[in-house]
Amino acid sequence: MAAAVAVLIGSNAIAKETRSLSDFLSDCTRNSEACRENLHDYLLAAKTQGFICLPDDLSIDRAVSQELDWLRDHGNDDAALDNGNAEDAQWAAITTLWPCKKD
Repeated sequence: MAAAVAVLIGSNAIAKETRSLSDFLSDCTRNSEACRENLHDYLLAAKTQGFICLPDDLSIDRAVSQELDWLRDHGNDDAALDNGNAEDAQWAAITTLWPCKKD
């Protein structure tokens, strides 16, 4: 699914798909604006396609901040996540934070 969302957004994330989460977060430190744009586009594509369900009172900007916090916290705690594909880590973050409830 992570790759599918990357294709949907048509961003440079596809070209950097093999980038590790630690590399992605390092890039975020150097260029926070590009990082937040990448997370914003990924999040919005997943929301638009119904893969995640954001609360109505949560802005996209705040959601991006929460996702980035989650990636930093869990990347530090989980070596497999930290060394794995950044797209997969983004997918893990957003589906953990904002799953759609199934009735």
